[in-house]
Amino acid sequence: MRRLLLAALLAAVTACTTPEDSAPRKPPPEPGVLNDQVEYAEDGSVVIPGRGNKSPYTVLGKTYEVMPESLGYLEIGIASWYGRKFHGRLTSNGETYDMFSLSAAHKALPLPTFVRVTNLDNGSKVVVRVNDRGPFHEDRIIDLSYEAARQLGFADKGIAPVVVEALDEMNYPEKFKEPVAHPHTYYLQLGVFSSAESAERLQQQVKTVLAGKQLAHIGLRILQSEQDDHQILNKVWLGPLVDAAQQDELASLLEAEGFGKPYRVEVE
Repeated sequence: MRRLLLAALLAAVTACTTPEDSAPRKPPPEPGVLNDQVEYAEDGSVVIPGRGNKSPYTVLGKTYEVMPESLGYLEIGIASWYGRKFHGRLTSNGETYDMFSLSAAHKALPLPTFVRVTNLDNGSKVVVRVNDRGPFHEDRIIDLSYEAARQLGFADKGIAPVVVEALDEMNYPEKFKEPVAHPHTYYLQLGVFSSAESAERLQQQVKTVLAGKQLAHIGLRILQSEQDDHQILNKVWLGPLVDAAQQDELASLLEAEGFGKPYRVEVE
């Protein structure tokens, strides 16, 4: 009788479990394991299904355009991540979201697209497959799976500054028969502030100097990092820069203008 009562009790508890609580808690895959739902055409290229690539599309009243291709895509910005709340749901291209695989959401890249993401706070890198749309926040460029954020070292935080680079040899294998040599990318961190207003003030001052030197085309933006105490730091970043010589030239220019010595970052 006791066994029957225990079995009934367990059944009742299971029936009350939410979908989020019942999501599989399998161990994360080995580093580098990507979503296994990749589909390839006979020529070896990645199949881009129609679903998820409608362009333009509208979310929350804003319209977005999907890029016709990902060749040469490289962007610096803020990454976030999404996990158990969406685990098991369908992604924008009809696959099942697995928080333990290496995947991501992007507003404009074709689905699917392989990208390499570098965490600018610690230099960690991971290759993910973009198969979803988002994040629909003005200041974020990519939404990573939990496992991708864990490998990049910010799963216990909300956001991190990153460089996102499309891997042309994986996305277009029919065009790139040999391994692609990825050039180094250079950045200058000009200041770190707890106050967003202070970061914006420095950004505007540097913009004025660059415009006077006919260098207004160089990217200059504010990236945010979340610390272990959940404090948000606002970082002013200049780049990407084409080579080390340009990085040295700009660093010397900014020092001469009284902005101090910038922190130099090289991303492979």
